[in-house]
Amino acid sequence: MKRFILIVVFASVLAGNIFAGSNDNLGLGTVFYGGYGYGPGIVLKLPAIPLYWGLNVSVRGIPDKQYFGVSISGDYHFFDQALPNTEIFNWFLGSGIIYTHSHFDGKNGLSARIPLGVYFSPSQKFDVILELSPQAGFYASANFSKVDFDYGMSGLLGVRYWF
Repeated sequence: MKRFILIVVFASVLAGNIFAGSNDNLGLGTVFYGGYGYGPGIVLKLPAIPLYWGLNVSVRGIPDKQYFGVSISGDYHFFDQALPNTEIFNWFLGSGIIYTHSHFDGKNGLSARIPLGVYFSPSQKFDVILELSPQAGFYASANFSKVDFDYGMSGLLGVRYWF
C-alpha cells in the first residue's frame, strides 16, 4: 500500500511538471456521492495539472450493515464546453480511473470510468456539478487470493469554488 501511495504522489508531481504551461486555477469543492460509493467527498482541480481528483468516504453503504470504504479517482476531461446559447451551463466528458478500498471486507478495486456531467456556473468563482460515471474493472480480496470482474455506476452532486 505504501508503494502505491508513493507511485501516485510521484505521478502527480511528474504530471505537474509536464503540464506546467497551463494557467488554470485551483478548484475545491464538496460533493455527495451515490451509487458505486456512498457518502460525502471532495473534488479537487490543481493548477497546471489537467486532472480532476475526487475523494469519497463511504461510512454506510448498505442499510443495516456496518461499512467503511474510501475511493480516490482521477479524471481527464476530453470535452469541457458550454451548452449551445449559454455561458453558464457547461458539459464535460472524460475518462479516468478509480481506486477503492473497503475496510469492511478488505477488498481493493481498480476500475476505468467515463465521467459525463453538467455544471452550472452562476459566477466565475462558483459552480454546481452533476456527474454520472459508468465504470468497470477488477477487485481483489485482502490478500489478493481472489480477483473478480466488477462494474457499476456512480454519481455525484456538489458545489465547487475556484480560487
